[in-house]
Amino acid sequence: MISKILKTLGFFCCVIGGLQAEKNGIFLAAGFQYSFLKTTLTGSFPLPDGASITPGQSSMYGAALRFGYKRFFRAQRRNGLRIYVYYNYGYASPTFAGLELNNNAYGVGIDYLFDFLDNVRVQAGIFAGFGLGGSSWTSNQDQMFKKLVASYPNAAVNFSYFQLPLQWGLRVNMNRHHGMEIGVKIPLLHNFYFKDVIKGKTSGITFQRNTILYVQYVFAF
Repeated sequence: MISKILKTLGFFCCVIGGLQAEKNGIFLAAGFQYSFLKTTLTGSFPLPDGASITPGQSSMYGAALRFGYKRFFRAQRRNGLRIYVYYNYGYASPTFAGLELNNNAYGVGIDYLFDFLDNVRVQAGIFAGFGLGGSSWTSNQDQMFKKLVASYPNAAVNFSYFQLPLQWGLRVNMNRHHGMEIGVKIPLLHNFYFKDVIKGKTSGITFQRNTILYVQYVFAF
């Protein structure tokens, strides 16, 4: 299965580029993301009439951008590192009360690179790393939750918080400029989007992109 994926990505890169070895340098990546959005309800809290929320899994679709620098070590150039800044956007409309969600994730990251295939025609390998950044949530119901905060002294909204994503995947490079990647990203942290504390007990709503699958085109300058 993995060999078929690598051949497909390699063929795509062949179509748009010539044949040269991979080089150190600056890169820009852009691609599509699909993620599993988990909605969690803790305890009970007041909502306006007609508003209902259902916990569970739903789908989120989005796009990703990444800009950074990669460097390989020693003459064999099989081991390397890359550092980058990233921005991810996701949109979802879960199956409850017309709620629409937008997620903006941003930060810096570092990946370890290893090429298990390295010749004149193609370089293919794996990557694994992590990021440090933030995650901001907005929705078409933000004003409703802000009104709840104004009505209940122990209620609060938290639209942005720190995020620590892990990621790994496969990468293929054909010639100096063109490459493709497929990967998995796991944001480790979650926080309450809305919470209310009553008699020492916390109730609230949590939104989390618990698994992100993505494919990206990479251009090396």
